[in-house]
Amino acid sequence: MKLSTHINLGLFFVIFLAGVGAGFVEVIQTQAQAERTDSALTDKAATQLATQFSMLRKDQLSNEELISSMMSTALFNDRLSEIRLEKDDGTLLVKEVNSSAFYFESLLSNVIELTPAQSQMSVPSTSTVVKVTSSSQAHYHSLWQQLLKIALFCVVIYLLSLLTVIVLAKLTTRSLSNVTKRLNDIQNNEFSPTPIKSSTSEFHFLVSAANNLSFALESKFQELTRQAEQFKVVASKDSLTKIANRNAFDRHMKAIIGGIADPKEHTLTLVRLAQLNSINHKLGMLAGDNYVCGVAEVLKKASQEYFKGAFVFRISGGDFAIVSDVQNKDLHEEHLAMICKDFLTINPLRDGNKAAWIGVARFKNTMSLREIMETADSALLAATKRPQGWQFASDIAQVHSNAQWRQRLEYIVSQQYADILIQPVMNLERNTPSYYEAFARFKDKQTNDVIPMSQLVPASERLDLVPKLDKLVISIIFKKLKVTTHQVAVNISNASIANAEFREWLIQQLSEHEKLCHRLIFEIQDAALIHFNEEAISLCKRVTQMGCRVTVEHFGDNFASLSGLRAIQPAYVKLSGRLTESIHTNKDNQLFVSSLLNIARSLNIKVIAEKIENEAESVALNNLDIIHQQGYYFSKPALWTVY
Repeated sequence: MKLSTHINLGLFFVIFLAGVGAGFVEVIQTQAQAERTDSALTDKAATQLATQFSMLRKDQLSNEELISSMMSTALFNDRLSEIRLEKDDGTLLVKEVNSSAFYFESLLSNVIELTPAQSQMSVPSTSTVVKVTSSSQAHYHSLWQQLLKIALFCVVIYLLSLLTVIVLAKLTTRSLSNVTKRLNDIQNNEFSPTPIKSSTSEFHFLVSAANNLSFALESKFQELTRQAEQFKVVASKDSLTKIANRNAFDRHMKAIIGGIADPKEHTLTLVRLAQLNSINHKLGMLAGDNYVCGVAEVLKKASQEYFKGAFVFRISGGDFAIVSDVQNKDLHEEHLAMICKDFLTINPLRDGNKAAWIGVARFKNTMSLREIMETADSALLAATKRPQGWQFASDIAQVHSNAQWRQRLEYIVSQQYADILIQPVMNLERNTPSYYEAFARFKDKQTNDVIPMSQLVPASERLDLVPKLDKLVISIIFKKLKVTTHQVAVNISNASIANAEFREWLIQQLSEHEKLCHRLIFEIQDAALIHFNEEAISLCKRVTQMGCRVTVEHFGDNFASLSGLRAIQPAYVKLSGRLTESIHTNKDNQLFVSSLLNIARSLNIKVIAEKIENEAESVALNNLDIIHQQGYYFSKPALWTVY
């Protein structure tokens, strides 16, 4: 109920009580006045009639018509109600009654009693008596008018008070309305430079606080926006090689596909480093990083010398892409041969094996990105069987490639087995793991080698087999949780979140393993809160209600996911690895991480920094009060062996 309504109700009762009190006083006064005046009136009327009757002769005194006429004349006074002429023994001789309407009397007499006065006087020289009774009609009428005046006065006073309260309420609450509007604007990231003013001094402190809040948030929002723009630039570059990354590749491809004004064909050349894993294992991660940087330099040089309109991207760990204009096939093969020769030169193993596999696909802007990547990936897979190490998609049957991948993936699912690796998420205050993140590794049927995730994930997405793989991993983790006390996180892909059948399967599994739910954390990508917002929020709420926890990965990559965080209230968010890398030397990233940390803490969410590679990064993050950290500095993923 509004405050003005409360005040108006209070005024109504006060004015009502005042009106009742005034009416009660008026009744008391009317009763007293009636008692004083009516007695005198009836005495006077009785005396006058007795005198008049005494002056009549005996024959006139017996004339009933004459007597009635004289009594009627006396009753013209509306304050008399009845005149009677009786004998001494009480025998009625003549009676006259006032015929006026008794509306007011009959209406008020039910509530208010006014006792009529009665006087009698003996007629001299006769054996008769005159009795006169007063009428309360005039007093009731007068009382009725006074009560109406009181009621009307109360109504007028109430209406004036009502109008006054409404006006004052509008003036008084204008400041509150302005503050509310300003807070709503702030919530929508709209910061007005014009300060709001207080209409009353009582609300000056509130208006001042809203103005200060608006100015402070505007400054912070502008700074956060500036950092975000800077981060977008950084996020488009690969942190190791400094060339464009997968995000930039996706945007570039979508721009080409959407460019209806440019119908010409383009060429996509995918390069996969065949020996990167071997270099990492045999020579170490530093040697592998140097090799990747060398490959990036070779491809940048090739894009400038061999290709027209070329752009180079690093799209995953050992995968690169060149998008260029179409050129003659023979010339293209010459250029590929020169690139492969340069790869052999910088390969630190120098064991004679192929350094890279290359797949080439021509595409038009009428094709979807999925179709383009499928075609190029098919060529890349076929290149592993070619002695020269490259393959043009136009020379192979694309269906055969998909069939091979489907066969490999369905074999994995049918075996119901995967190696599960775990890596701790450390709590530096306690120097113990908060939980372990689980990673699945699948082996190829023919070679028994681990299939690189950079190959497996795109293929499983293309063939809609991601939910099956996620089901397999979760089932294995359930089995391991039964024989260990670990708290373990499992990643759920966006494709599985979007799959209704998978979501229902997961809830059913959690119901069957209810005792394990408190030790299970589900990690989802923040992109899921954008592309599959309703499904992700619904799933997170359901698993949380069952006792599980949720971690949102890549926090900071997509600002649009902040609204999703408010909806699901995850237990943790993981900062994007692009923000934590070399954070001890990057002041902008430190400021940006501090802003994200404040956002997370305002929602009561713990923050995890991932991909921590060295002590300097860990210390810098610890100085920012981020105590949950994960990365090679603490532990590499290790095989989870519990049975």
